[in-house]
Amino acid sequence: MTTHFEQISKNNQYGYARVSSKEQAHNSSLESQKAELIKLGVPEKNIYLEIGSATEVIENRPIFFKLINQILKEGDLLAVTKLDRCSRNTLSFLQLKNQLAEKGIAFWVLDLPRDYLENSPSSQFISTALAAIAKFETARRKER
Repeated sequence: MTTHFEQISKNNQYGYARVSSKEQAHNSSLESQKAELIKLGVPEKNIYLEIGSATEVIENRPIFFKLINQILKEGDLLAVTKLDRCSRNTLSFLQLKNQLAEKGIAFWVLDLPRDYLENSPSSQFISTALAAIAKFETARRKER
């Protein structure tokens, strides 16, 4: 059975990897995300890397927003390794997912099931719940 992901040309597959600090970049967190995307089949030239916290002011992620607003086009796929690599806020995650859907861009978070690529009611529910959990985890880390 061919999945939606496998039907998208390699040239139309993009990845985004982010770490929050330079220390994480040096301890191979960024490289491990990149390796996951390459293993998935995303061409290395289509993987965009960034160092900066998602909790900072939104303009502080210029690479991410350039990818979203200028590079990706209809028929492309954006893959991230974890939901919190693109957002730690439920509302901004849902807005991003909606923005990509409106532009005809498939979106896959690797730690979610492959059928998440399909825009079914189940995948909508799961992604909303997981975005809320990611926000909760971030708030708990800050508390500690």
